[in-house]
Amino acid sequence: MRPSESSAESGPPGPHVQHIACSNNAAFVLRFVVQRLDGGRAISQSHRIGPIQFAQLRRIDLSELRFHGQPLEVGDRVRLRVGAVGGVRRNGPDVAYAPNGETAGFSVRGSTLAFSIGRV
Repeated sequence: MRPSESSAESGPPGPHVQHIACSNNAAFVLRFVVQRLDGGRAISQSHRIGPIQFAQLRRIDLSELRFHGQPLEVGDRVRLRVGAVGGVRRNGPDVAYAPNGETAGFSVRGSTLAFSIGRV
C-alpha cells in the first residue's frame, strides 16, 4: 500500500452525525474531501474543501453535500480524506450520517509526509 493510500486504523464503528469538524493542528496547510463509502471503499466524494491554515477549523454539514447529485441517506458511511499541501493524503476514521445535529470532530497533527487524523 502506498503512503498516499493508507487508511485510518480500524476501531469501533463511528457515531451517527450530521456535521464533521476538521481542526488543523499540523505543521502544514491542508485540504480535504468527504468520501461516501460502501463496504469501506470510497464510491464518491465531495468537492475539495480548503485550504485550511494551521489552527483553523472547518465544519461541514453533511446534509448539504451531494454525491452524484444525491443526498446522503441515514446510515451512509463517510470519512475525511485529508491532503497536505506539498505532501501525502490520508483517510480519516469513518462515521455514519444521521440528520441529528451531532458533530464528529477530527484533529489533524503532524507534518506533510507523516500525519494522523484522530477523533476528538
